[in-house]
Amino acid sequence: MSPLPLLFALAFLVAVDIRILAPVLPSISASLGSPPGIVGLAMTTYSLAYGTGQLLYGPLSDRRGRIAVVRVAGLAFSACCVLSALASTTWQFIAVRLLAGAFAGAVIPLTLVYIGDTVEYGQRQMVLGRFSALTSCALAFSASIGGTIAYLVSWRIMLIGYGVLALIPVCLMWRHEPVRPRAGATPANTAGEFASLCRDPRARAVYLAVFLEGSLVWGGATYIGTFGIVRHGLDQFTVGLLFALVGVGTMGGGLLVGRIRRVLSENALARVGGSLMGAGYVLLIPRWPWPLFAVSMLLLGLGYAGLHTTLQVRGTELSAASRGTAFALFAFFLFAGIAIGTGVLGRLVDRGSYEVAFAAAGIGLAGIGLWTGASNEYRAP
Repeated sequence: MSPLPLLFALAFLVAVDIRILAPVLPSISASLGSPPGIVGLAMTTYSLAYGTGQLLYGPLSDRRGRIAVVRVAGLAFSACCVLSALASTTWQFIAVRLLAGAFAGAVIPLTLVYIGDTVEYGQRQMVLGRFSALTSCALAFSASIGGTIAYLVSWRIMLIGYGVLALIPVCLMWRHEPVRPRAGATPANTAGEFASLCRDPRARAVYLAVFLEGSLVWGGATYIGTFGIVRHGLDQFTVGLLFALVGVGTMGGGLLVGRIRRVLSENALARVGGSLMGAGYVLLIPRWPWPLFAVSMLLLGLGYAGLHTTLQVRGTELSAASRGTAFALFAFFLFAGIAIGTGVLGRLVDRGSYEVAFAAAGIGLAGIGLWTGASNEYRAP
């Protein structure tokens, strides 16, 4: 068996883990006897460890091989999920979740890098689209099933369940011999490789685009739920169902990327993707009936599949010799953009200026799509 299906299976479980605590936070809070705000630190520390870990895993995978790094991190991730379920205090839970985030951070980015290693450039966006559909399905699954399991059984059983399931693809990966690391990849030159990539105009363009995309699309999405409650008077359950349409749109767009690329060029797909996301945000501004809220969510998901997979495929081709290191910076700038965009747009939201925040996100995303699509058709160096 090729390692790719095993990587996809493990990435699905990691994507479930990323979002699954949100719907079960009240149950965890009651069980551990701490306020939700304190228990919520487990999500903050998880995200921080997940994002910063990219700067370690990318260069390490260039030296040791993608599979070698993922299977060790996968074992540790599985153990941390089980230990999270066994935590008896809030701070134990937060500490173990931080470690879970640190190890989870190796799986999805290095799967993308492995796709870059093994799939020809012309076919890569189709495979990345399918991978995007898989992770979007996992995020939607975690939101819908997490609360159900916690209500009917236990949040502890939930964590143990998918922690143990993760062992299946991880153990099967040990049957595969890792690809030999490239010559000359040593810890001493990692900082120099980061600096060299940041001096490359082509790499800077991709990193800036994904930074801005992350800051606008996910920075704005943070406040869509509150907007639905304030503007349309929707309850949290309804808002959650409507927001899940972003994942539905991303799944649909990801599965259709292969067919769309037969009709549209890579640059055209980036322009269409940015325009669809821009339209999704701008459509929220007028006081339309609430069903158009659902249309906006679908547009955001469809557009994200178009623009983000274009940036991903370019991110995997910035340096064939140091692909893991190059994509580590890609993931780092994405997470940095999400963090900064959430803070900046949050200032506008705190003033009640949802319309200004969404207008900025919409116009900005359309502009990123046009800018990305205006470059010469990307090719391997």
